[in-house]
Amino acid sequence: MGTDPRGLRTFGESRGIRTFAYGAAGEPGPNEELLSSSTLKRIGEAHGGRSPEQVALRWITQNGCAVSVRPTLDFGLGTGLCTEDNKCKEGMDARASSFGWTLTNKEMEELNALPSPMDNPTLFSSTGCPDAFVMKK
Repeated sequence: MGTDPRGLRTFGESRGIRTFAYGAAGEPGPNEELLSSSTLKRIGEAHGGRSPEQVALRWITQNGCAVSVRPTLDFGLGTGLCTEDNKCKEGMDARASSFGWTLTNKEMEELNALPSPMDNPTLFSSTGCPDAFVMKK
């Protein structure tokens, strides 16, 4: 997943610009490579059955970045879905619980060393940037 893909974080933060991840689960839609990661699943299990998404969200915030979260994984570019069956409330509760635990130093090192899916977490904000807002088919 890496803490500084392409040096963007170092460049921005050296100029007072904080890093903001637009989606712990991927952007513009959920990233299956991330959500099915055996590493994130194993780490989540070690922390009481946390989901890969919760592990990714915790990794982002524990690295000092701000992050935008969505209440469910039912989303895509320009769309989102909240039904009347409490999925949104349950999803937001699960995401908020990422502040109630921490990853170990060893887990952080392991996650930092993972290769990052090209669209996750989204670090680019313009379609003029390489690999920005690209959904894999």
